[in-house]
Amino acid sequence: MNRTIYNIYGKRKVYYVISILLMLAGIAGLFLRGLNLDITFSGGAKITYSYTGDEISATEVEALVSSTLDRTATVQNATGYEDESLSLVISLGGTESLTTEEQDALYSALSEKYADSAIEQGSTTNVEPAIGLRFLRNGLIAIGLAAVFIIIYVTWRFSVISGFTAALIALVALVHDILIVFFTFVLFGIPINDGFIAVVLTILGYSINDTLVVFDRIRENKNLSGNKISTVELVDKSVSQSLTRTVNTSLMSLAAIALVLIFGWIKGLTSIVNFALPMMIGIISGCYSSSLLAPCLWCSIKKRKSN
Repeated sequence: MNRTIYNIYGKRKVYYVISILLMLAGIAGLFLRGLNLDITFSGGAKITYSYTGDEISATEVEALVSSTLDRTATVQNATGYEDESLSLVISLGGTESLTTEEQDALYSALSEKYADSAIEQGSTTNVEPAIGLRFLRNGLIAIGLAAVFIIIYVTWRFSVISGFTAALIALVALVHDILIVFFTFVLFGIPINDGFIAVVLTILGYSINDTLVVFDRIRENKNLSGNKISTVELVDKSVSQSLTRTVNTSLMSLAAIALVLIFGWIKGLTSIVNFALPMMIGIISGCYSSSLLAPCLWCSIKKRKSN
């Protein structure tokens, strides 16, 4: 069956410009919006209140917490899955825990302001920043070890197409996708917490799998054609042959995550939304970097070495 051969490498500058613009937008967002660290990493306290009636404004509660405790808070509304009960989740950053006196003062202030909402205090969690930092360190170690194993495996497995070069390009694609996920958290104001590590590790698996599929096709076509076709033709042919498979796989994953995102949004489950949204963008980035960016970078380096 004849396949359409797309001019992938010829449009490489478009892909490079897109990636550069995305990186610049992310860096600008980081400077303008700052980094929103969850109490998992920054330390602090998280307290939950259940209530009835109309939904309480999170902005009003944040102002009330600030005036009552003289501390900055992030407030989220949540809806129960089974009974659709309403609750407020108040996160207070900082190294200080929430004392019993502060909890009583806050409960009294909320009960007075929202007397018709039948507010009831739920769980209170004090978080030491060292716990979150230890988790972050372990997550980064896992990512670093994955990078080392990727270099070793790809260098050995794809030696016929300059395996070490392919390994470095695969890592570049991974870093690209991880940065896209990170900037998604920044631009949407999603707190950096253990969910960030989970998304990064998941996207790492998606991205490297798609990249290896493309490199495997390049390796097979290289073995079949030898030196009969140029590196550019080799890349265009290989990417064109694997593109449908990669896109279809990504679309199926996107459809599943989109359903999770919609469910979380309807039910007011912020934690699910904050996980699903970066996952969707990470999957799109992984498909793009694996199918377009990585093979074009590999081809550019190969052409430069041959000159």
